[in-house]
Amino acid sequence: MDLVRYDDREYMRWSEGFAFRRRRERERAGKTRIEPAALSIISFAAEIGVRSLLSRHFQLGDRRILRYQDPEHGDHLRGRHRFRELDAVAFSGDQATAVFEFKLSGLGSASAVSRAAKQLRSAAEMIRQGYGHTPKVAVVLIHAGEGLPDLGKPGGRFGVRATRLQGSSLHHLPDQPIPCFVFSMKEAIEEARRIGHVVDHKLEKRAAREGRHGITQGRRRLLPRVPIGEIFSAAGWIVRNMVQTLARVARRVRRPRSHQTSRHRRRFRRGRRRR
Repeated sequence: MDLVRYDDREYMRWSEGFAFRRRRERERAGKTRIEPAALSIISFAAEIGVRSLLSRHFQLGDRRILRYQDPEHGDHLRGRHRFRELDAVAFSGDQATAVFEFKLSGLGSASAVSRAAKQLRSAAEMIRQGYGHTPKVAVVLIHAGEGLPDLGKPGGRFGVRATRLQGSSLHHLPDQPIPCFVFSMKEAIEEARRIGHVVDHKLEKRAAREGRHGITQGRRRLLPRVPIGEIFSAAGWIVRNMVQTLARVARRVRRPRSHQTSRHRRRFRRGRRRR
């Protein structure tokens, strides 16, 4: 296991192949393309701004891609590598001293922060196996909603606690609960603009509305075309099954006749036939 730059040639080929395989799987499954939400589009610019804000307090490096081999899949025999992207890695000289995981959330849900904490523990363990030391970990929440985000309870194995970035250092970052730095989406976008990244103002307003209401998908959704004949056929089948079900229920609920009345009627009919 080792850390490589995000523009590593092998990593670029792997990421392009991964995107191609995902696209082919969606085409084979017949899944239609959903228009991405503005919050997802603007997240790239928000991450750039957050990295710039973190670089004022920590020495971030370009080597933030984990390249490793999985023995269970025979990667060492085939000479094949796997990759895992980290959002930000702080260095002290040549040693990776801290790993950051970004989460952009409209509602600041505790579940998103908990997932980030689990991913950080896994990444720190991989770095320990490769370099022999365990880096510090910290969650970064880009809050796109209103009010204070919900970070959940600070206790537990993957508990997090809000921490101020001002005055923070690697030596004072606690191991548990995991520190969490909270940035607003507006703050991250303004920092991205300050360092020269272009962000559309209309897209930023759309993302703010989506984050305020917790929207995770775009408004438009392309649905496959279905013939009208198949729609009427399916509707008729549903109505017919409903009628049959109601009829069966009605027969069961109907009040049964008494035993004496039914025997009297059978005797009366037999007597009329004999005459």
